[in-house]
Amino acid sequence: YIDVQTFVGHEFSYDLNGIRNYYTPPEPNALGHQFAILAGETPSIHVRCHLQRELDTTESEGGLVGSSALEITVQPYWAPRGASRFLELVRAKYYDGVALHRVVPQFLTQFGIAKDVEQRVEWDERPIVDDFETTDFQPGYVSFAGSGHDSRTTEIFIVMPGTDQEQLDYFGTNSWETPFAVVDMAVEGSVLSKIHDGYGDMPPWGNGPDSDRIYDEDGYTTYLPENFPKLDYIDRCYVVEEEGMDDTEAEL
Repeated sequence: YIDVQTFVGHEFSYDLNGIRNYYTPPEPNALGHQFAILAGETPSIHVRCHLQRELDTTESEGGLVGSSALEITVQPYWAPRGASRFLELVRAKYYDGVALHRVVPQFLTQFGIAKDVEQRVEWDERPIVDDFETTDFQPGYVSFAGSGHDSRTTEIFIVMPGTDQEQLDYFGTNSWETPFAVVDMAVEGSVLSKIHDGYGDMPPWGNGPDSDRIYDEDGYTTYLPENFPKLDYIDRCYVVEEEGMDDTEAEL
């Protein structure tokens, strides 16, 4: 990160891979902060999240079928802070092993509570400030979840296929809900619609996994396996273009 003292409307010039780029940051937030990802002409960044469970392609009881992965296209200019935090977490392998703990058809799939206790405590204490919403929600769009202004940490949600227009319009009315990516092929019959959804929404709206209990030290060792044994999990996430690179080569 680079801190720069500037003013609204200031146009920056920078060189990336030998190409001169020009960028004017968006309007500041309520605290007067501006944030930008300088990605040059890169329109998007491809993240792949492999899912742990593979079932026979004839499976019809829900759950994942075949070799399954979430193909996520990060749009760095939609919500720069959210995109930057997500990529930071992916590169830190934060999402490897996490449970898809909230899966509600025609609404959302939510995940982002680390399997490693130390990781989830560390990152839960590092919230980021809100972005401005720049695009309307659609099925497949990805946003951070939160609990108030400037509360985003690690949990994200994906809008599910078949979500009605009223709900799509409601997404984004909270300041922390700003799309920063989209899952490819977010349609009925895709990977999203085959994630196990038999436990319902989280309390108090249903009897599914309680996120507060997952944060407990025994969240992954006892609470989830004993009470929700059919949950699906992410195996690992990575930036596709950086696969095989070392950490210094992979920085944006």
